[in-house]
Amino acid sequence: MAKRPSRHNLEPFRDSSRTRVLRLWLNVIFMVGAIAGLIIYFNVDHNMAKWILLVSLVFKFVELFLRIFKI
Repeated sequence: MAKRPSRHNLEPFRDSSRTRVLRLWLNVIFMVGAIAGLIIYFNVDHNMAKWILLVSLVFKFVELFLRIFKI
């Protein structure tokens, strides 16, 4: 019987980099900021919400930088 080829896209996420925990926290901060920004945008003040969304985007870009350059 032939061996089935491994399908890498279906394997569980494996990340053994040193910054994994930091990246996970940066993603959590980004998601909380994005949700808070959207809630504030639709209910309170558009200008304040834009600043909250921009600050949360900075956290996402830092995470992206760490992931791309594998620091």
